[in-house]
Amino acid sequence: MKRVLIVAYYFPPVAASGAMRPLGFCRNLPEYGWLPEVLTTTPECVYPAHQVDEKLGERVPTTVKVTRVPYTDRLQQLLQCREALRRIREKNVHHDGGEKELNGSALVPPLQSRVHRSTLKDLFLDWAFAFPDRQCGWFAQAVRQLQRISEKDIPDVVVATGGPWTSFLVGAALAKQFNRPLVLDYRDPWTCNPYYSFGSEFLTRKSQMTEAKMCQAASHVVANTEELRERLVKEYDELQDRCTWIPNGFEREVLTSGEVSAEQLYVSETSVGYELCHFGTVYGKRTPRVLLQAMWELFQEGHLKPESIRLRFVGGWDTTDQDCERYAVDLEKHGFLRREPPIAHSLCLREMQRSSVLLVLQPDSPLQVPAKIYEYVATGRPLLLIGGEGATANLVTRHALGISSPNQVAQIKVLLIELATGRQKLVSPDATSVNRFEYRSLTGELATVLDAAVLSKHCQ
Repeated sequence: MKRVLIVAYYFPPVAASGAMRPLGFCRNLPEYGWLPEVLTTTPECVYPAHQVDEKLGERVPTTVKVTRVPYTDRLQQLLQCREALRRIREKNVHHDGGEKELNGSALVPPLQSRVHRSTLKDLFLDWAFAFPDRQCGWFAQAVRQLQRISEKDIPDVVVATGGPWTSFLVGAALAKQFNRPLVLDYRDPWTCNPYYSFGSEFLTRKSQMTEAKMCQAASHVVANTEELRERLVKEYDELQDRCTWIPNGFEREVLTSGEVSAEQLYVSETSVGYELCHFGTVYGKRTPRVLLQAMWELFQEGHLKPESIRLRFVGGWDTTDQDCERYAVDLEKHGFLRREPPIAHSLCLREMQRSSVLLVLQPDSPLQVPAKIYEYVATGRPLLLIGGEGATANLVTRHALGISSPNQVAQIKVLLIELATGRQKLVSPDATSVNRFEYRSLTGELATVLDAAVLSKHCQ
């Protein structure tokens, strides 16, 4: 059996969405003649911190060797050191009675000088501690760990899945050291990612150069959406014949494990109206503010009642948008919305299956599809997507998975009224559309890529 090393920064028991794709591949690769091994970090070192789900960890086959390499986040260390020094300084200033003098204008540099100094500081911190991303501290430790393996343990192919993009650098370094082909697996866009950017033009160009170098070194590149594949081929001509797309997926047996009885499924469907259920963290651009505003305005206008449409959010609520929070509080008071804390992955799957409608928030992301959507698809429940453009909307439309709407108040209001009055209905997708995304078949596509990578290396 051929062997593949998968470099995956996120891996169970870390309950990150980025851990599900490498897990799905690992569980099914042996069926196609490939024995996977995984190089990852330890749960306590993962940045940003994620929930640890031991039941998720139990889904990793015992035949899969997992090497976990811890590391130290140097930027966090630096910030902690700075905070300690600041406290010491403040204590000394207070003790010496010199606080007034330090706050005097004579010791405060001009605004232009402070801005310039701040820009240089940010550039230095990003260059030293966050390039190509905040997980960069893992690179040296991960590469060093596998430098010690024996010749007989060298894999036939190295696969690196990202982000973080440090995983690509680790995979490239190990593939070069082992003299083995490298396969890059994009779970998200890199330099064209609206959620990922540097304030410095220098580091932005450096990222672009690094990505180009990685793609040039790779025997094959896999993107998880057709839109991202097209973008990569457009950016890097050399990928024309060695770039494919394999979507994220789900594992059927996880959803049919007997945890949910038939009479428990789809209970919300018998109730009046729709409950739009969102599972996962609300953060950054993935905010429901526009949706909440639309619902609030319809309520104020007398066009919407909670018996017709209501919202349920299960997971973290990390948005700093004050308007979003205000709408959420107001809607909660009137029975339109409820927020619940994160739950274990197995319980989360069960709750998805019991949902009436599954809500997806994906605005301003033309090349990305959230990993959670494939578990949504697996349940067979209809989807309501807020963010009617790009890869996610194309996926929903192409496979008749539900309904999408642009992230605009007026258009969301029209859709909600149509749903509330029955002029438009959310219909569950058919089995053929759902089965397209099972990891068992998707892994066969990856195995074909791995076989081709080995063959191309032997032909060189």
